[in-house]
Amino acid sequence: MNSTMTLTESGLYIISDSYFVDFPSIRHMDNKHESRPYYYAVKDESSLFWMVPISHKVDKYADKLRRDEQRHQRSVFCYIAKLKGEDRAFLTGNVIPVSGKYIKRPFSVNRVPYVLKNQKDASEIRYRVMRYIALVKAGKLTPAVDILHIAEQLRNA
Repeated sequence: MNSTMTLTESGLYIISDSYFVDFPSIRHMDNKHESRPYYYAVKDESSLFWMVPISHKVDKYADKLRRDEQRHQRSVFCYIAKLKGEDRAFLTGNVIPVSGKYIKRPFSVNRVPYVLKNQKDASEIRYRVMRYIALVKAGKLTPAVDILHIAEQLRNA
């Protein structure tokens, strides 16, 4: 756990298990003892970071994404983009707020922290995360994890 970790928007990170101890929920995605596939960082207007779990199970989410986009044009629950040349599902509907205190380490390539460079994908992921959070705040969606309560706790820490 690194309390001075500086996070970069569009960077990839591993969240410390201590986050899941401090904010317990049976609905959290499995962190797999700090080896879960990485989380993608999106920073909000208050400088809090929202972490989007990333899955390699693209086929599973592509069908859900297609159905959702047929009904609503844009899904707030998922987005598929390339990471290091391979498709990955960004699970924007499973986003959680996290501070630098709970980051174990960044994902690095050749010891350089990896940042998503494709601005179209970064913009689309950011839109979906912010829209999802806005819908939760408006009471139109109920997340599996009480992300607004966690966000408030992190802001007040």
